[in-house]
Amino acid sequence: MTAVTAEAPFAQVPRLPLMITAFAITAANFMNVLDLTIAVVAVPSISGTLGASPSQGTWILTIYSVCLAIVLPLTPWVCKRYGEVRTFSVSVIMFSLTSWACGMSTSMEMLVFFRALQGLSSGLIVPLSQTVLLRIFPPEKHGMAIGLWSIASTIAPVLGPVLGGVITDTVGWPWIFYLNIPIGFLAAWIVWTSMSHMETPIQKVPVDAVGMFLLASTVLLFQLVLDKGHELDWLASADIRLMLNLAVIAFIGYVIWERREPHPIIDYSLCKIPVFVLASIMGVIFNFTYFASTVLYPIWMQSALGYTATLSGLVMAGTSVLPIVGMMMVGKNIARLNLRYLIISGTLMMMYAIYLQALSTTNSTFEQLIWARVVMGIGFTLMFPPLMVISLGSVSQERTASAASFFNFFRTIATSVGIAVGISIWQSRTAFHRQRLVEDLNPLNPALTEAFAPLEQLSAGNEQAMWAMTEHLASVQASTLGINDTFMVCVWVIVPVLFLAMFIPAKLGPKPPNESDAG
Repeated sequence: MTAVTAEAPFAQVPRLPLMITAFAITAANFMNVLDLTIAVVAVPSISGTLGASPSQGTWILTIYSVCLAIVLPLTPWVCKRYGEVRTFSVSVIMFSLTSWACGMSTSMEMLVFFRALQGLSSGLIVPLSQTVLLRIFPPEKHGMAIGLWSIASTIAPVLGPVLGGVITDTVGWPWIFYLNIPIGFLAAWIVWTSMSHMETPIQKVPVDAVGMFLLASTVLLFQLVLDKGHELDWLASADIRLMLNLAVIAFIGYVIWERREPHPIIDYSLCKIPVFVLASIMGVIFNFTYFASTVLYPIWMQSALGYTATLSGLVMAGTSVLPIVGMMMVGKNIARLNLRYLIISGTLMMMYAIYLQALSTTNSTFEQLIWARVVMGIGFTLMFPPLMVISLGSVSQERTASAASFFNFFRTIATSVGIAVGISIWQSRTAFHRQRLVEDLNPLNPALTEAFAPLEQLSAGNEQAMWAMTEHLASVQASTLGINDTFMVCVWVIVPVLFLAMFIPAKLGPKPPNESDAG
């Protein structure tokens, strides 16, 4: 993420010691990033507790991403209207309160509602954490500030799956949300106490409220179609048709409105910069495939292999082992590296990692599963930093905030869409394979007598028990074949990045001049 406003000059110092304030800001960002991954391995447990299916459980991930994306374009306006320090502190408190509400939820609908509110507050914390952190360090120490911010942002995804698994297996899933409460309130108090005198000037700037409403309506309705489509049989459902029609109407209204709006929510003039557009498209494909393959994997491990949340969390933590060091090394030397080669290499590694996941069977070992995620981490390390550098380095300094908002908005939307589409494909392919597996099952068939013999022995001649075991085995195998097909789709979806990478510069030149300077 990048700062949402221009960097403020270092003129004042915080009231509390510098490093205490810095660690409080970093802790708030750490808590926020942690929440992106800590709930992934807890989805099966949450679903079971609240009487929902695992696919319905993923709504807590998609609604969080969608609401985070919706509020991102509003961040610059909110900061100018209410001040950066106040906005950051209030957002952290709201994040803590909604975390408490998530833990207290007694139904899936209730949890999804509070996760939506949590996502809205999260959308303000992520970009502001870097901006506020830079304000307390003098310019010559901005490198150290960015390093501190990056370490927290890198370590949190590593701890998320492991911590989420351990907490879920020991004290229960509500505590993955309760964990945020003391961290959030302490961080907000320290930041406000230390920096309230450093508040940015408040300005009454116009906001495109109509455009924001139409954009939010489009995104939310379309996400609902994706989340509930398979459950309601897609266009055969009157509800799905209604939501899809409303989403299309809202989108058309948004396009018409934004053409005349002098202060649009998203700066679409950035689409005139070819390199930025290419980086944004690649970023969307990256997030779509990365999160589709990441969220489904632990759900399959727990449902098909019988892994605990802790064990599946350890597998998923393999993704972030190398990026802790690798991201810093790539970032430090990125000016000397060939950006095109980095993206192509990262894409190939991601394709190989997802292909390894597609080879998973019910006999796969822990080592095989975690190796696929380690390879994914290598691909992430090589691919993501160049995309960020290209997207933000191809625009002028005065448009950096708009570019970051544009880039992160569409990437975050791609995250929720990727999860929803991945779940839908998995369910469809599972149903297909299950039908193929059971259609010829008949214990009276002489060709299958040998295959049914172990089941008859285990069931002690109880026909009902034998068929129950057969049903379970067929479901597990169908689920595994379905997840294999889903991952192969992800492999093909990421292929266009290899071709798009050919059109980006090998080295990024100097930033374009500001329009105000050119004038």
